[in-house]
Amino acid sequence: MLIRCPECGHQVSDQAKTCPSCGIDIAGNVTSCPECGQIMLKGWAECPHCHCVVNTEASDVVPIPIAVKVGDDGDVEQTAIVPVRVEEQPVKKKKRKGCSTWTALVVAFVIALVMVAAGFYFYKNQEQKNEMRAYENALQSDHPMVLQSFLDLYADAPQEHRDSIVAHLEALKKIDSDWTSACVTGTKADLEKYMKLHPQSIHNTEALLLIDSLDWVTAQREDTPEAYMAYMDAHHDGSYYDEAHAAYEQLDARKVKAEDRKFVSQLFGSFFQALASQDEEVLTSLQYMRRIHEEDITLMVFTPNNDWKIDKQEVGDGQFGYSVDFTIDQKMEREDESLERFCTYKVQGKVSAEGKICELNMRKIVQ
Repeated sequence: MLIRCPECGHQVSDQAKTCPSCGIDIAGNVTSCPECGQIMLKGWAECPHCHCVVNTEASDVVPIPIAVKVGDDGDVEQTAIVPVRVEEQPVKKKKRKGCSTWTALVVAFVIALVMVAAGFYFYKNQEQKNEMRAYENALQSDHPMVLQSFLDLYADAPQEHRDSIVAHLEALKKIDSDWTSACVTGTKADLEKYMKLHPQSIHNTEALLLIDSLDWVTAQREDTPEAYMAYMDAHHDGSYYDEAHAAYEQLDARKVKAEDRKFVSQLFGSFFQALASQDEEVLTSLQYMRRIHEEDITLMVFTPNNDWKIDKQEVGDGQFGYSVDFTIDQKMEREDESLERFCTYKVQGKVSAEGKICELNMRKIVQ
């Protein structure tokens, strides 16, 4: 049969060993109130519903004094002792309201004090962490505004931290002052000196760009292959590297090289050899030959003095001609030994892009 557990009120079989909800013993441990019929535990003294007394104990029975009666015939009559149950009244303790209120207030105050102390501790701990992070960031910064911001925000920071930041700030101000001085002079030497004194400065990139520009101006002013090559050697990733390379190749093409000197010397050597030997097939103009060959000259030899001055000039797209200046000695054998037998000429000539002498001037040097 299903019953309600007298302890928790959940439905349970009266044959169950225990209540599955509260775990109290059920089988053999329950009964019903003789007054109201409600299920209750056997050990209970009264029904929790109608408060009917169910179980009595010896301590609950109070004896009634024996009534003695003596009859007319002298017999003594005694009345029976009827046990009377005296319900035990619970003793109510008087509550000390004032004491309880004071204790609660004290406990609440202590708890509040602990919470405030804990909050203050965590607040100060967080403040110290924030200050340390700001201090480390400021030390690693190269911007004076960052350092000054730390000093303004953390006026109560540890003195050693503030001293370090102040020293770092002064160092940065000195770096900025040196940079301003280097920019005012604007010389390569001062810029290089600045970078040497302050290798970690944020201005070094700007200094390198300024030096790059100064070296480019110098190369343009000199306008020689050597000057452009010096710029390229010093600035492999310079802003003007491509321009310098193009200028170098253009000037280098105009530079008189060993093969140019050899070609020009052989060309004029052949000309004067033909002139001396009167080789009309080699000479395109017989004007010089007729002028210098006199009737009494039996032998003539020309010897260049190797003082060539050759200027290579671009006369077309990738085509070059030469302007030549040199001296040459003339030795002669003559029938009349009293006449001149040796002289020196200053020669100026031009060579076309086709490799032919297109202009020639000879002027005798007076000894």
